[in-house]
Amino acid sequence: MTRQLARAAPYALLLAVAGVLYYFALGIDTSAAAGRIGPDFWPRAVLVLLAVVCVYELAKSFLAVDARSAGGMLYNYLLDVWGAADHAKSVAPLPRILRVALGVSATLAYVLLVDVLGFFVATAAYLAAFIVVGGYRRWGVIAVCALGGSLALVVVFMKIVYVSLPLGAGPFRALSISLLLLLGVR
Repeated sequence: MTRQLARAAPYALLLAVAGVLYYFALGIDTSAAAGRIGPDFWPRAVLVLLAVVCVYELAKSFLAVDARSAGGMLYNYLLDVWGAADHAKSVAPLPRILRVALGVSATLAYVLLVDVLGFFVATAAYLAAFIVVGGYRRWGVIAVCALGGSLALVVVFMKIVYVSLPLGAGPFRALSISLLLLLGVR
């Protein structure tokens, strides 16, 4: 029972935080334009999704038989950080400080290059860089995740949230405009 409580604790805490934040999000009072979702919708939606994931992980932590699969991503991450879990790696892992430095460098490069490369290309490169820094080496999967993730973010930001994104310069601008036309964004 103690192991189940230990697995459930991070999710119970996160669920409580989501509840408190949702309470504060109810105080956001804005009016949306006709036929559009207002800015008050997004914080609430994210917090509801967070609560759903936490409830799922709480149930899994008490109902699963296998301790490793029951813990969920957050619990397993905490075990990794605290050094309590051993994982077999197919490639030699980078030292943590090098991974942090590469992650920070990728983030700085993204911030500096997003206006030149445009949101789609810069985000795809950024996602691919983080997957590689994380130690994954299946290049086809990396390409699909990076391009698919970037495209999904373009759709969410441009078609759902109505946020203007950097288009880039030169050929990157042409690529961004072509992509937006293909998606039906004006």
